[in-house]
Amino acid sequence: MTDEKVNILLVDDHVENLVALEALLSDLGQNLVRAQSGIDALRYLLHLEFALIILDVDMPVINGFETAALIREREKSRHTPIIFLTAINKAERHVSKGYSLGAVDYLTKPFVPEILRSKVSVFVELHKRREQVNRQAGLLQQMVAELASSNDEIRKLNVALQSERDFVSTVLDNAGSIIIVLDSHQKIVRASRAFERILGYSREDVTGRPLSSFFVSAGPWNDLVQAENYWTAKDGTSRLIAWSKTALGTNHVILTGNDITERRRAEAQREKFIRAEAARAEAEAAEKRAAFLAEASTLLSATLDYERTLVTVSRLAIPTFADWCFVYLRLQDNGISSALIAHADPQKEYLAQQIEIRPEDLSSNTLPVVRVFQTGTPELFADISDEELRDTVNDTQKYEALKELGLRSAVVVPIQGRHSIIGVIGFASGKEARYTSAELIFAQDVARRISLALENARLYREAQEASRAKDEFLATLSHELRTPLNAILGWIQILRAKRLDEITTARAFEVIERNAKAQAELIEDMLDVSRIITGRLRLEMQPVRLSSAVEAALDSVRPTADAKAIRLECELASDAGSISGDPHRLQQIVWNLLSNAVKFTPS
Repeated sequence: MTDEKVNILLVDDHVENLVALEALLSDLGQNLVRAQSGIDALRYLLHLEFALIILDVDMPVINGFETAALIREREKSRHTPIIFLTAINKAERHVSKGYSLGAVDYLTKPFVPEILRSKVSVFVELHKRREQVNRQAGLLQQMVAELASSNDEIRKLNVALQSERDFVSTVLDNAGSIIIVLDSHQKIVRASRAFERILGYSREDVTGRPLSSFFVSAGPWNDLVQAENYWTAKDGTSRLIAWSKTALGTNHVILTGNDITERRRAEAQREKFIRAEAARAEAEAAEKRAAFLAEASTLLSATLDYERTLVTVSRLAIPTFADWCFVYLRLQDNGISSALIAHADPQKEYLAQQIEIRPEDLSSNTLPVVRVFQTGTPELFADISDEELRDTVNDTQKYEALKELGLRSAVVVPIQGRHSIIGVIGFASGKEARYTSAELIFAQDVARRISLALENARLYREAQEASRAKDEFLATLSHELRTPLNAILGWIQILRAKRLDEITTARAFEVIERNAKAQAELIEDMLDVSRIITGRLRLEMQPVRLSSAVEAALDSVRPTADAKAIRLECELASDAGSISGDPHRLQQIVWNLLSNAVKFTPS
């Protein structure tokens, strides 16, 4: 390629000479590289290839001849053309030495520019042609090698092809499966011996016949050959053949078929037996579940203790229904607490307790118990893999405990209370049998019965607490009613027994009146409680100055406070506006607060 640029090395210790050479040769369009010494020239030769070297003879340190000698020692630059330049008065003694070092030309200074340019052009063109010849020679050698390799490969392919043909014939003759080759018209062009062995037709009988002529029933060709279909044997019987199809080029198709008649009959018998066994097993399981639920209902209804309720369920479930049972209940602060963890093997119960959910686990959505608490949706884990087990827990110790327990299948269902989820119960199994949707429904039924038992226990506790609270209330009420009544009766007896002075009599009436009012207010409070319980409490709403209600309550309670030497101080904002409320109820609220404060403040 003559348009490629080549490198020309210009070597002279005088910069002005290098500049002159560059100016002279620049119109040749090549890469001109300058070197100001023999050492610089040798350095460039280490990493560049040059088409020509123009070398000044008279240079310090290393002259042109020494530089040329070093250039010729390197294999890469041994044949690079060198043109020597020297002064005219030294030409005669240098020319012979220059040629002895392999110079291709020798010019004396001053030289004719056109001559130098012409010589350089010739050497540049020679270099390009030499490079082109080398490339063509390399390509030719490569083509010869590739041709020889191709011929060798063709010979090998011919041998392999013949071997393959022999192999295919052997396969067709000995294959246990039916092998058919079809042409583009779906006619049989070749068949294996198995065709004759299985269907009774010889190769001569089938060659050239359309494929559809052997089908028991007609149908789309693609549907028939890609699945299973019945073929008519030569003796008139039907054989079920399973086919697979493979394209052979663009004009042929290979069909491979296997006689599955007997296998399909055996599979039908086996499926029938499996269905019968499954139905029997399901009936037995349903019977066990029904018996379990019946017994559980009986035992759960026999106790109002929720702890005994949970223990009863676990004893029934283990080991009949599960290897491991756990129950978590919701706390009043919305946390959860482990109410029961039981295992069929007492020695493994400590492992089950190691995976107990802690408060820090409540934010983890990977834990089924937490998810069921949050969503109320039951979860079934039919077949738990080791990877799923690792993803479920976020703790190495828990993972190892679960692995040692041999957890394989589990159900986790919510225990639904009246208004919210009150707990979660889970059953887990390490046996080969896996839980199904039937076990999930069963677990939900158990959870409903537990919920009912827990609800009954809760109602019983609430009834007991209500009864106890009622007794306490009646005792307190009796005391509260008796206290003012005793004061009233006492002063009445004093008034009847003797004559009192005016001041004492007035004080007696004041005490009787105050205690009568206190008793009336107490009775009114009781009536208010009754009205609140029955939903009949009425409020007389009207504009009210809150300060007035507070002052009235203070006036009512002040005598009691004075009797205990308790000083009441009141600071009310003078600019406080009105509010909407029941003045009597507001005064009653403030009076109750003040009365309790005075009552429980020591004198």
